[in-house]
Amino acid sequence: MAVVFSVVIVLQILAGYFCAKVAQYLTKKVWLGFLAMLFALVPAVSIYLKKSLIHCEWFTNGFCYLGYIYLGFILYFPVYCIAVFVFHKFYKKISLKKLLSAGFVLVPIFLFGGYLNAINPRLKTINIEGSSDLKICFVSDIHVGCINTKHILNRVADCIEKANPDVVILGGDVLDIEALKVYEKTFVDIMRDKITSKYETYTVIGNHEIYAGVEECVRLLKQAKIKILIDKAVEVKGFNIVGRLDRTVLQRKSLSQIVTNDMKNLIVIDHTPSAIEESADHHALLHLSGHTHAGQTFPINFVVDYMFGPTGDLRKVKNTYAYITNGAGFWGPPYRIGNIPEVVLINIFKGK
Repeated sequence: MAVVFSVVIVLQILAGYFCAKVAQYLTKKVWLGFLAMLFALVPAVSIYLKKSLIHCEWFTNGFCYLGYIYLGFILYFPVYCIAVFVFHKFYKKISLKKLLSAGFVLVPIFLFGGYLNAINPRLKTINIEGSSDLKICFVSDIHVGCINTKHILNRVADCIEKANPDVVILGGDVLDIEALKVYEKTFVDIMRDKITSKYETYTVIGNHEIYAGVEECVRLLKQAKIKILIDKAVEVKGFNIVGRLDRTVLQRKSLSQIVTNDMKNLIVIDHTPSAIEESADHHALLHLSGHTHAGQTFPINFVVDYMFGPTGDLRKVKNTYAYITNGAGFWGPPYRIGNIPEVVLINIFKGK
């Protein structure tokens, strides 16, 4: 995690430096370039604030918003500039300065569209054949925290109410670090009062609950009346729902240590989609995962699909249905570009 964090900071500084040079080129004002460079550090400071003991909700929330919004800009503005340089090399009727200046309007408009997409998860329905009927609402990667708060939780609740499922399953990364500090009441109230189903709401533990502290997350999830499946199985309407601890914990149980030979209609929930083959080897009916966010922003989706397989598409691995959800929320920059956040209704119907 520390290595990833360091790499991200270096990339942010390089992107900020690029933006600074463009700003200085356009305005001839050195202080603007310096300011652009300084702002490149805001996302890193935001992450520090999330991990710190600061409990000031409006300050932490506002500063994180500022940092993550700017992070999206310094990721996409250099791409825009490179495209402009290539375009101008072959078409010089429009001045380079005009094209670069337009980026300060076009890139924010582009990102605003990605923001509106990100904060509005939609209900998606998939149908699979089983031995009996069961309606599951599967929601993963809400990332309740400084940015994903009341609005997204309410949107998730609206989707679940519309689906009217038998059971709700949360696929991990429900909580982020700052949820344990400034958003406990909001989370508990919405999850307990608005997210309902015929039976229960279950969750597994994702990598972000582990980063935040499993004990504290378990306490908050229990307050919200959510049943936690940590390497254990529970029977619901003739189906055995198996919740696995995220692979971040190396000593997690293998699937053969959790299930027994007499368990039928296995539905395996594993936050990171790293053990789909293991579920297929145990003849599971269905394997559900999240974690990838479908890359969240283009072109990272291509990297994610290469690492974990296609996200957002139902597929079969041997005789097991496998689905990796796009996720309902986001982490870091508040944008979804190239994919749609989702709450998934899985309609298992009895075949003829």
